[in-house]
Amino acid sequence: MTKKKDNRLSFWESVQTTDPKYTKEVGFGRKFTSINAQYQLREMTRAFGRIGEGWGIKNEQYYTINIEGLLCYQAQLWYDADGLECVFDISSSIATHNSKGRLDDECFKKVATDALTKALSKLGFNADIFLGLWDDNKYVQALRDAEIKQKPKLDDVRLKAMFKAIDDGMGAKVKSKLSAYEIDDKQLKKINAKLEEAGV
Repeated sequence: MTKKKDNRLSFWESVQTTDPKYTKEVGFGRKFTSINAQYQLREMTRAFGRIGEGWGIKNEQYYTINIEGLLCYQAQLWYDADGLECVFDISSSIATHNSKGRLDDECFKKVATDALTKALSKLGFNADIFLGLWDDNKYVQALRDAEIKQKPKLDDVRLKAMFKAIDDGMGAKVKSKLSAYEIDDKQLKKINAKLEEAGV
């Protein structure tokens, strides 16, 4: 009997779909979809465990090419795969100054984040974006529709509880929880009015 071949894409397929809540469309210059870096760190933690234990970055090096005003970054991404440490090189580069000649004081953070994003894409994280699927509006809408179906509807009991929480000075907490519910336009208008009245 022939042994069934393992699906070598199983891990890739488990992490390739991006949650629309953690993306942003960037419109200046070339258009592209930006992924929230903290969301990516969370997903790596979900897959491999805490940073420094199940995965991490080592051998980081920053260096500049002064003539071009370029900051270069090289490092290694490692992760634990069933007790085996897997390692591969990551890199990126970024301009140290903006188009007006001003120093970008976040260039070190940006270049390290960009290198990590590119590295994670090699493992399959957010691959739907890098494969161009997010250029298809129907694909993105299907993701958003699936997300909405998973959310509970905001019923009258929950709505009253929100109003009471706002009155009790917890408006900021209520505001942070709104995305967890399916809210219609009428309900949202009432909530926003209540929050505005409370100065939130």
